[in-house]
Amino acid sequence: MQFLQKYVTMPWFRNQRIRYKIILIYFPLIFVPLFVLGFVSNQVYTNAIVKKTIKNVSDNSSLIITRITGMLTNVESCANMLTINLNKLIVEDPQSQGAAETSLQMYTQITNQLSFALLVFPDVQSAAFIDANGRVFGSNLLMERNQELTASSEMLKEIDASSGNNMWFPMQHRNYLTPDSQEIVMTLGKRIVNIYTGQKIGMIILNIKESSLSAIYQKIGSIQDGSYFIVNEGGVVISSQHPEDLLHDVADPPLKNWITSSKDTSDLTSFQHEKTLVVSSDVPSFGWKLISMAPLQSLTADTRKITVLIVFIGLICLFFALLGAGMLSQFIAKPIMGLTKHMKKVKEGNLDIEFQVNSEDEIGLLASGFNAMIRRVQELLTNINFEQKKKREYELALIQAQIKPHFLYNTLDVIYTLSEMGRARDVQRTTKALADFYRVALSKGRETITIEEEVRNVKDYLSIQRIRYSDVFTFEFDIRGEVLGGLIPKLTIQPLVENAIYHGLKTKGSLGLLKVTGEIVDGKIKIIVSDDGVGMLPERLDALMKKPESPEQAVGYGLRNVKDRIQLYFGDDYGLQIESQLGQGTEVTLWLPFQSEEG
Repeated sequence: MQFLQKYVTMPWFRNQRIRYKIILIYFPLIFVPLFVLGFVSNQVYTNAIVKKTIKNVSDNSSLIITRITGMLTNVESCANMLTINLNKLIVEDPQSQGAAETSLQMYTQITNQLSFALLVFPDVQSAAFIDANGRVFGSNLLMERNQELTASSEMLKEIDASSGNNMWFPMQHRNYLTPDSQEIVMTLGKRIVNIYTGQKIGMIILNIKESSLSAIYQKIGSIQDGSYFIVNEGGVVISSQHPEDLLHDVADPPLKNWITSSKDTSDLTSFQHEKTLVVSSDVPSFGWKLISMAPLQSLTADTRKITVLIVFIGLICLFFALLGAGMLSQFIAKPIMGLTKHMKKVKEGNLDIEFQVNSEDEIGLLASGFNAMIRRVQELLTNINFEQKKKREYELALIQAQIKPHFLYNTLDVIYTLSEMGRARDVQRTTKALADFYRVALSKGRETITIEEEVRNVKDYLSIQRIRYSDVFTFEFDIRGEVLGGLIPKLTIQPLVENAIYHGLKTKGSLGLLKVTGEIVDGKIKIIVSDDGVGMLPERLDALMKKPESPEQAVGYGLRNVKDRIQLYFGDDYGLQIESQLGQGTEVTLWLPFQSEEG
């Protein structure tokens, strides 16, 4: 109950529509219990199946290991029996002395002993006896092929160096001492000595097929869609239901790491790209591990059926819950939704409509109050717009009043300097240019002029500055024809040009270039004032771009006034962009909307 109370008081819930609030209340009441039921039952049933499977697999693994151990023990018993019988045959038989040991009779007797041993111990696939002279006697004629490989094999050398104990050699392909070179066999070797003198008689080789091992757990194992295989201490598969895996490392690195390093006997984790139950059992005396694997998906097939059934029942209950919530919404929330849609239209800016009041209940009272509020808002907006317009006019007038004297005293300073130098002709030209400049600047009281007039005004200003700074800069104009008809606040480009001369070119120390270009980009006027002067430090550029916290911290008086005027006229989407690199120059980009006098 406390959870539900906390749920309905959350801010995001309070902001939802009533229709959705009803649905959101019904939804957890139906869905959460069903989800908990399905999840808990799934987990309990899955855990029970996993535990039962681990027990069954462990029992089966014990049977498999017992059978494998018995098979290997039988092979060792076969070796012991052959040791005794061959001793009797070779040592005690009088015919075994001298040349008789190479006779056909001796060959037949030895091979008969080998065949008899295979008959008594059927787990042994094939057997061979190598006498002291290196002659091979095989239970199968194929065992006697490639005798030169047999004589030089490391396996026989190891057996010959032993003291007569049973020696096991790992699973391998071999093209000697085996009836089939393509078959994987495990070999037991034993050195036979004379029981009376200790003199070497020969060696016996007993082979057991890998398929004999895999046949055991194929019969005993009962994991659905699972598999068994045996690995050695290095993680190499030595017996498997899948022949392509034999004598290769375990294909899945995480599984190999778990087999070789983990001390756990079972685990349920992601192996071979899916959730898998793995059970490991040690095969004594050989350092092997019998690995049993079963995909969790096959083990929990019945669990998923139960889960699907619970989900199906939950969807039916959820459908009826939503149906009930829809009916409640129809009778309770629909009038409120109508008022909400009307409020949304008002929020989008449509203040010229009123909500129709058809009742005198609570919704009717809300609608009447809302209509009265909208009328009051319209009145307030009218007053605010009028006040903002007047404020904007006052700000523009103030900035314009600041810019005009700024240019005037700079120009008069030029005229004064020329008169000091006695350059009367230049004084006349400068005075004439100043008169032309202010004729355009006054513009019959207009605050905006065409870009063509502004460019002409800038050229008059540059002609004044060239008289004084003829060795400081030259200038170029590249204004496209369609730009010249656009409107611009007067005295906008001139402060940018003046800033480029005084702060970029004047201190350069050599002749510089001032360039003014203009074009239309995406429906906007783009004017660039660039120079190849001294540029500026990144700190000063940041100070120019940053809005000062107080007038005392202001940097770039002329640039800031130009930017403020443009944004007061046209909005924050327009203004100035400044790019500069120390020692390379500065580029000021001016963005304006494309407006003409006709427009």
